Amino acid sequence: MSKELENNTILSHYRIVAKIGAGGMGEVYLAQDTRLDRKVALKVLPGGVASNNDRMERFVREAKAAAALSHPNIAQVHEIGEHDGIHYIVMEFIDGDTLRDTIHCGHTELRRLLRHLQHVAEGLAKAHAAGIVHRDLKPDNIMITRDGHAKILDFGLAKLVESTEPKHDEKVVFSGEDATAILQQHSTPGMILGTAGYMSPEQAQGRIKEIDQRSDIFSFGCILYEAATGRKAFAGKDVLDSLHQIVHGPTPQIKEFKADVPDELQRIVRRCLAKDPNERFQSIKEVAIELKELRRELERAGIDTTVSPAAKSETTASLEVAASPEAEATRGQSIADKTHTPSSSISTRASSAEYVVSGIKQHKLAAGIALLVLVAGLTALGLYLRAGKADVAIKSIAVMPFVNESGNQDVEYLSDGMTETLIKSLSNLPNLNVKPRSSVFRYKGKNTDLQTIAKELNVQRF
Repeated sequence: MSKELENNTILSHYRIVAKIGAGGMGEVYLAQDTRLDRKVALKVLPGGVASNNDRMERFVREAKAAAALSHPNIAQVHEIGEHDGIHYIVMEFIDGDTLRDTIHCGHTELRRLLRHLQHVAEGLAKAHAAGIVHRDLKPDNIMITRDGHAKILDFGLAKLVESTEPKHDEKVVFSGEDATAILQQHSTPGMILGTAGYMSPEQAQGRIKEIDQRSDIFSFGCILYEAATGRKAFAGKDVLDSLHQIVHGPTPQIKEFKADVPDELQRIVRRCLAKDPNERFQSIKEVAIELKELRRELERAGIDTTVSPAAKSETTASLEVAASPEAEATRGQSIADKTHTPSSSISTRASSAEYVVSGIKQHKLAAGIALLVLVAGLTALGLYLRAGKADVAIKSIAVMPFVNESGNQDVEYLSDGMTETLIKSLSNLPNLNVKPRSSVFRYKGKNTDLQTIAKELNVQRF
C-alpha cells in the first residue's frame, strides 16, 4: 500500500487538499486543479495495485469507460495520469450526501426519493446503452448534490459485457458495513462481485456469464425498497445469510413496514427483484418511466410519505476486496465522485402479456384458468362495446385491478399481469379512452366507492 499523501502534495498540476475516502482500489482525495482553478476528486492507486498488470488494466478500463459517458446523473471522469510513479484518476468532485444518508436521515419525502431514483435509472440507462454494467450499485454509490441532483459514482467493479472472465488471484478482506465484495468461489468457477445485500442472485451465485443490465435492475430494486421502507431488502444476520436470502428468500413486501405506500410501488419493486432475470424489467429505462408515472400519481393524489430511519439492528456485515473501488467516504464530509460506466444494451420492453405468460411456467393451472377468464372477459367486453354502438357509445373505461383471493402472494403478479394485459388490449380499440395502469393501481386493496372512483377518473364504465 502506498503512503498516504499529505495535504499540499503536488501531483502534476493537482494540489492535494484533504483525504476524503479510501477503498481497495485506492485512496480518494479532494484536490485543487491549479490550471483550471476547480475542485476535483483524485483517486490514487496503491503501489501494489499499480504494479499488478491485471489490476492496472482494470483501472484504465474504468477510466476509459467512464470518460466516454456524458450524462447529468453520472459523475464525469476528467483525466487519468501518472506522476513520479503514482498512478491516479481525476474525477468530478461532488459536494453533497450519499443516498444512504438521504434515505436514513428520517425526514426525506418519498416523492423526493423517487425523483432521485428516477434520475439514477435514467443515468443507468445511458450506461447500459453503451454496453456497460455497474455491478456494484448501492446507496453509497449514489450522491445527492447540494442542489438536489443524483449522481452515480464508484464504477470500480464495472465490467464491459464483452470483457474476459476475471482472474482468480483476488484476496478477500472483511471490512465495514456495505463494503464492496469480491469473493473467489473455490467450488465453482466464477467470482462474487458486488455488495452483500444488493447483489443479484446471479452475482451471489458467481454466475458471471449471466451478469448483464438486469443484475443492475435487481440492485436498483433493493435500493428502491430501502428508499420506501428505510430498511434493507435482504438484511441477513451476516454476509452469507444475506446472500442466501437473495438467492432463496421470498420477495420482501413493502406493506409489512409501510402500509401507506402505493401498491404500484410494490409492483415495481417486485418486478425488479424477480429471482429469474427474464421475469424482471428488461430495461432500466422502463423502470424510469414507471417511476415517473408513479410520481405524477402521487402528486395528483397528494400522497406523501416520509421514510423513517432504519433500526440500528439492521446493519449487515459486508466484504471488501483488494480489487474493489472505494467503499465509503467519511460521513458528514463532502464526498468525491468516482465513476465508471454501467453497461448493457437496452432491451425492448417486455409486454404485459409476456409478463403473464412467464408466470405460467411456475403456476400452470392458476395461470391457465386466469388466462381463460381473461380471454372470455375480453370477448364479452368487445361484444358489449360493439352492441353499444347503436345505443350510447362508451367513450371511457377503467380496468380495476384484479383481486388475488388465493392468499398466495407468489401468484400476486398474475392478477397484476391480467389487469395490465386487459388495459393494453382495450387501449387498441378505437375511440375508447382507457385509463392507464398507474391511475387504477392506486385503488388496489382499497374499498373506495365506485362512484367516487368514476368521478376521480372521469370514466363511464369499469
